[in-house]
Amino acid sequence: MEALPSVLPRNPVDWYLTAGMLLVAIAPLAAFRYAAHLEVHPAVVVLGSLPLVAWIAAVASQAVWHLLVRRLPAPHRLLAQDAEAGRVVAVRFECTGAEWHRFVPEDSNALVAPPLEHAQHLKVRDAEGKWYGVHGLLRGLVGPDNARKQLAVFGPRFAGGHVWILWPERWEPVLAVARRRGHPAYPVAVVADTGEMVWGYAALDYTDRYLTNPANLRTTTPGLWARPVRPRPYFRPAVHGRTLLRLAVAVAALLPVLLDVVSGGVSALLGLVAAAAVMDAPFAALRGNTKMPDPSRWSVPPVKDFRTSTPW
Repeated sequence: MEALPSVLPRNPVDWYLTAGMLLVAIAPLAAFRYAAHLEVHPAVVVLGSLPLVAWIAAVASQAVWHLLVRRLPAPHRLLAQDAEAGRVVAVRFECTGAEWHRFVPEDSNALVAPPLEHAQHLKVRDAEGKWYGVHGLLRGLVGPDNARKQLAVFGPRFAGGHVWILWPERWEPVLAVARRRGHPAYPVAVVADTGEMVWGYAALDYTDRYLTNPANLRTTTPGLWARPVRPRPYFRPAVHGRTLLRLAVAVAALLPVLLDVVSGGVSALLGLVAAAAVMDAPFAALRGNTKMPDPSRWSVPPVKDFRTSTPW
């Protein structure tokens, strides 16, 4: 793909995650209302339902905004506008895959089993052999990080091949705003020769050498579309087993209610236990996805201790 696309679309809808989060939004109230129906005073049912109704409103609104509307951040909309207008800064890189870094932060005081922080990026190398990294879009408030899933698909698929990295032609105002807001990164789009792409951020460090070279200012091809990669769900026992465990707790809590062996306050209490288990189920998977890299998709270097070594 020698021509650069002029159309950089939003990420596709993750229908799997959307359907799952909407079910998680509704299921806790349904479980509680079923267990408490005609078993306790109506006022108790109403009081117990209020926080669950608030849960539905919060989760459903976040799912609609982040998973269905999917509005790009302002810096990436600027990049998309520049591509559509006909010019971007673009450089050819060799993709070496996706890396998952684990490190002990400089301010950590723990000496035994210090808690680790995690960072993921797409690692690439330019024609001069200099390394560069692209992080995924900032994570949303609902469900697993879609950007992390995209890098986990894009990195292994195009490792060893070449990709384009695109920055906005109007990078100077992006730089000024980034410095003022304390978010030191440029918006980028990484486009493979197949036309597949991922949105991301790249640190201000080591980027000026590309942006200030006039030879890197290139024209885009009108009507040529890029295609954001479409991550597919797959099962990881170490991560999704946590979700299944909580769903099993919800089923176990509701079983006496279904068998009609309990009533009154006990029935309502079991409904609340089931509701709490369902509410925590997706976030249990999120916590696992955040801390446990999949070695089949990520290159995982040894843990680095920033207290005794220099940053990357």
